Amino acid sequence: MILRATHLNKSYQDGDRCIDAVSDVDLMVRAGELISIVGRSGSGKSTLLAMIGALTKPTSGDIAIAGERVWELSEKRLADIRRKEIGFIFQFSSMLSNLRAVDNVALPALLGGESAPEEIYARAHDLLTRVGLARRASAFPCQMSGGEQRRVAIARALVNAPRLLLADEPTSDLDEETEEEIIALLEALRAEEGFGMVMVTHNRDLAALADRTLEMRQGVLAPIDARGAEAPRPIRPIILPAPAKHEPPATAVFEGARALQRLGANLWRMVGRGGLVAALFFGVALLSNAGIARYQQFEIEAHRTRLAALEELATSTLRSDIASIASLGGDRYEVTVYLENIKREPPIYVMSPSVRAFIQVGTGWQETTLSPVADATAAVLKVTGRQLYRFMLETRVETFTELLPHYMHVRFTNDMLVSPESTPKDELFQRSDNYFVYLKPKDVADETILRDVRFPGAPPLWIWMPPH
Repeated sequence: MILRATHLNKSYQDGDRCIDAVSDVDLMVRAGELISIVGRSGSGKSTLLAMIGALTKPTSGDIAIAGERVWELSEKRLADIRRKEIGFIFQFSSMLSNLRAVDNVALPALLGGESAPEEIYARAHDLLTRVGLARRASAFPCQMSGGEQRRVAIARALVNAPRLLLADEPTSDLDEETEEEIIALLEALRAEEGFGMVMVTHNRDLAALADRTLEMRQGVLAPIDARGAEAPRPIRPIILPAPAKHEPPATAVFEGARALQRLGANLWRMVGRGGLVAALFFGVALLSNAGIARYQQFEIEAHRTRLAALEELATSTLRSDIASIASLGGDRYEVTVYLENIKREPPIYVMSPSVRAFIQVGTGWQETTLSPVADATAAVLKVTGRQLYRFMLETRVETFTELLPHYMHVRFTNDMLVSPESTPKDELFQRSDNYFVYLKPKDVADETILRDVRFPGAPPLWIWMPPH
């Protein structure tokens, strides 16, 4: 058993409310097993992945990886578990732009410092060969396609030969043909390396290829009953052969009454006329009610459709992360955040974006000064394509937590309202992103860092970290 998670819970405090992101989840992963997890955005999938990957501590529950209960370990041993036993493939490739493909693959092993650089680079070259990139080892990310970058990310996740591979939407930004290539590649590598794999995906065709498929709904994880489901779309192995098995109106009835002579000879005629008018009025009322009900139902369905389209727009079509960080001297940095509309048209409008910065101090986060520059001060941002927004960061802290020796652990939060219109009426999607980086402080020399952390060259100013 590679992974055993029992009674996992993760709760967040939102003012006076307690929000349960993950509720009483049990999960086991065996060697060579592929488990897929599907669910709507915000259902808790990524939070669960972060917990079983030992990136986020659960509020309660237990996680054992390779037989070790991870949250009972020392911080050093926990870092070793993350590095040696777990490989991560995140939603975006997130290669370091100033490093070649082979350097990006080798970096997680170099940080450990347990093997000679020659052995690490030999392993990195071997993995790049196995993912079909032997001739692209010296290419930089800007010179590579999205599919090639994703292959590099796979090789990087496997460089330390982990027993468990965690993949968060590994094909979300790829076309169908490249998606098939990547899945075929992962299947072949899983057969060869024998690692267990947990894959989070919105694509139910891909999810159906797994040995087990689970669904996350409002923090609760449960198996999907596959009986009667359509067969998944076959994934054509393009790079490597796939293993043999990876398993109507209501009618009103009016009755007349016998006219009573004592009420007058014309009473029956008046009653008849009154009944006819009442019947007509009643029928019109029924028809009107039925029409209004149908119209209201139509409006409800149309509203649901618009909300679903807005959610897709805000979560899948709009991307955002740190693009670059540059030193301005002392404790001042220029941070560039990108917003990208991957479809370019129609435009996406971001209302009242609010970006804040925090530095980890102890087990908490201390907010630091982050000021928008130029276009980033606009109240409404019109996003067509990839657009950059600059901020001025000041890191005035006396001490900070060193998860990576000598580097500050910095979190940026970006709260924004997303709309398909520049002046929305009533439909807005609230999105909150977290970006994490390791940032080199002003007063630490490169020689000091290189004594404790092995980099292939000069220590980078900043290192991107996945959300956790």
